Amino acid sequence: MKLILLIIITLFSFNINASCKYINSTSNDEVKYTIQKSIDVDDIEGHVIRIFKTETNHKKSKKNCEGLRIVKTNFYGISDYINKNGRVTGYSIGIYDDGSKIYSRVDGIAQTPEEINKNGLVNTTITITGGTGVYKGVFGYGKGQVEFNPETGYSAGNTETFYSIPKK
Repeated sequence: MKLILLIIITLFSFNINASCKYINSTSNDEVKYTIQKSIDVDDIEGHVIRIFKTETNHKKSKKNCEGLRIVKTNFYGISDYINKNGRVTGYSIGIYDDGSKIYSRVDGIAQTPEEINKNGLVNTTITITGGTGVYKGVFGYGKGQVEFNPETGYSAGNTETFYSIPKK
């Protein structure tokens, strides 16, 4: 009982700013695959493991709760696909116009039409793991959807994140 009471007191003693909700969209002309390496797996037809990096230069981002705009996002990913269907995971670094950064882990499931030359969709979950500058100590979560095609280099999507920053 004492342990539960201690946990409750600890949770309520943190001084935290109100949560922020931030929605961001990117278009294909903002995103570029800068690294792509793939390995065919010799078990099932169409099975590929891939590592990749995308760089997004945000052109029309909106201000967030702190009045900052995201200017660049670097994403480092790993996918395990059969005909562009399967799991993708990776790490995102969002860089803001004052130099602050938000770090996130992203996990998703990709689904592609039977005509695999068409674009696929990845539904993602986002876990905010930390940050720098204004975002030191940030924590939160989110979701997203990305339309993608590694063969053509196409990538565009939407994210919705919810985060909090401890008061200083």
